[in-house]
Amino acid sequence: MPELAEPVVLVIGDDEFLRSQTTERVVARQRKARGNPDIPIEAVDASTSDALAALSDATSPALFGGERLVVLRSAEQATKDLVALVGEYAAAPDTEICLIIEHSGAGRAKALATDLQKAGALVERVPTVKSADDRVKYVRSEVASAGGKIDSKAAAALLDSVGEDLRALSSAARQLVADSGGSITVETVQRYYRGRADVKVYTVADEIVGGRVQTGLEQLRWALHEGIPEVVIADAIAESLRQVAKVAAAGRADPNTLAGRLGMPAWKIRRVRQNAGQWTAPGLSKAMQLAATLNADVKGGAASSQYALERAVVAIAEAKQIP
Repeated sequence: MPELAEPVVLVIGDDEFLRSQTTERVVARQRKARGNPDIPIEAVDASTSDALAALSDATSPALFGGERLVVLRSAEQATKDLVALVGEYAAAPDTEICLIIEHSGAGRAKALATDLQKAGALVERVPTVKSADDRVKYVRSEVASAGGKIDSKAAAALLDSVGEDLRALSSAARQLVADSGGSITVETVQRYYRGRADVKVYTVADEIVGGRVQTGLEQLRWALHEGIPEVVIADAIAESLRQVAKVAAAGRADPNTLAGRLGMPAWKIRRVRQNAGQWTAPGLSKAMQLAATLNADVKGGAASSQYALERAVVAIAEAKQIP
């Protein structure tokens, strides 16, 4: 069945990372439907103060025309004015634009998701990944989408080795496909990870984001010694910083109330909050810049990925001291 050029797409689900993955697939399909793999993307974060103006500009007719994709993230946090703008646009969309709206299904703008469905938006529901079985299925789907094969036992072994974080699992699954030639067995996972189930990348990341330089470096060196890919550790550090930023911006509300809005379980919000209160806004901004640089370094931008990681650990700790 051929892909259709949709004017408005609603991506709905409570996990932020899964929403972003679903959006990536929507973007690929919409580019294919429009016959142009290079259609530009404009992203707007609904939680920011300039979101109304940014979305208005992004969805306004271009002077010389041209197709584009516009992604509105965190739509559950939209203000009343932004909700009104989205509703008005959805009622009479520009055929040259595909507006993709990411929504958790909850939050202060919860009704927006229902209104968009009533307006005829194409709905892409994010898969629910909660239990260990769900995560095994998720790993298998990530491996398949990367062109590989993995059975349930091997997927469970990867889960034991990497941990439960979906971003880390996705990165590890794709790395294994690339390094193994595509066919992944329990033996492949064991050979690649060499029994490192006790070394969790997010333990390493938590130590680093928590500013505990010495233990962070020790955990990092142990993880590297055990063979955890540098890109997986870098992704974990970046994700931990993003979580700190989200929790810090959410204030002191009850974690159970915040869970749906932030796309994080309440227990994780409580844990992240312990680190969030120790960061200043300038320090966190600097740390996120460092994490972005690190991401490029471990993907070939630096002569030594391991040295880039150690350097980033120290620099992030220094950023935590910025007043």
